Amino acid sequence: MPDIILKDITMIYPFQKVSGLFDRKQKKLILEHQKQMPYTSNEGVIAVQHFDTTIKDKAFTVILGPSGSGKSTLLRIIAGLERPTLGEVWFDDTDYTDIRAEERDVAMVFQNYSLYPNQTVYQNIAFPLEVKHTPREEIDVEVKKISELLKLTNKLDRLPQDLSGGEKQRVAIARALIRRPSIVLFDEPFSNLDVLMRSHLRSEIKKIHDVYGTTFVYVTHDQYDALSLADRIIIINNGIKQMDDSISEVYNKPLNRFCFEFISSASANIFEDIEVSKDGSFSLCGADYKLDQKQFKKLGKDRKMTVGIRGTNIEIGHSGIEAIVEYAEMIENDLYVHLVCQDQKLTVIEKTNNSDIIKYSHNQKVRIVFDETHFHFFDQEGNRL
Repeated sequence: MPDIILKDITMIYPFQKVSGLFDRKQKKLILEHQKQMPYTSNEGVIAVQHFDTTIKDKAFTVILGPSGSGKSTLLRIIAGLERPTLGEVWFDDTDYTDIRAEERDVAMVFQNYSLYPNQTVYQNIAFPLEVKHTPREEIDVEVKKISELLKLTNKLDRLPQDLSGGEKQRVAIARALIRRPSIVLFDEPFSNLDVLMRSHLRSEIKKIHDVYGTTFVYVTHDQYDALSLADRIIIINNGIKQMDDSISEVYNKPLNRFCFEFISSASANIFEDIEVSKDGSFSLCGADYKLDQKQFKKLGKDRKMTVGIRGTNIEIGHSGIEAIVEYAEMIENDLYVHLVCQDQKLTVIEKTNNSDIIKYSHNQKVRIVFDETHFHFFDQEGNRL
């Protein structure tokens, strides 16, 4: 099984040709909108630019980024469905840039299932082996094996229309895996599923990766998917790679403000334009803290910075800084407490086992303590100190 090596990948999509029932003003507005995309050139919209990475054999790598960031474009380039404008795709020591999709040992799982509606679950799963003219007895063995792993044994005679969304996605995964490809690509496969089903499938897909030991590349905008599935996370924004590292490094040492906010999602608290004194001290909500010498040196002459801290690293207790509760909400087993502290809005996250109890009310006074060992410091350009 190969390493996937992307060398200086750039993908430019030509500007859409505006024709048909549009007047001159409408055509001009459409073209102007395209040129307002984050990055454009004379040739068109730049979806991915100068992207380099090596995805190791048998790894579970997640490409994480917001909608329109270029992550699905990268997946299609790996699959051979699109050819990059510039750059090369290598599998180990072989240049695959110009090799067609059907000649790559790659399978793909899409978010919209893409099942054959007039074929049973058994027939959908068996299809890739039938195309290869695999003997019927071998097909039967393989279908039963993968069906048992994905808990589809009692669904084999059903049509896709009789399945739930989670079951359809299991069938799509089984169909991708049955021919044992070297690489399996997942394009936001859980986007159409509810929260509970996503959670179940996350644990199942991780087990499947352990059983099959093949290379999984998984694209998502959901940081929970990334943190629960990946061996390694690549964060991309506006077609530019922001970070490429282990879960631990991405979560604990985000390289810039974007990575911190995106991986933290709703739990990110941001303090902007914080003044730092000559001795490295600064104040948050009336409490005093201090940068270490290395961080202060990185800050330079500007002496203004952004501070981030996750809601899980703020504690509500009997001492500390005074804050006022705006409201509290339960999200699964987490209690999100939304506060105001000296005009700064904050979100604190507490673990709870009882969804019937929300112990904070509007305008209630509480005291909070920041765990300063979990502060994240960024300069005015958003780079980590």
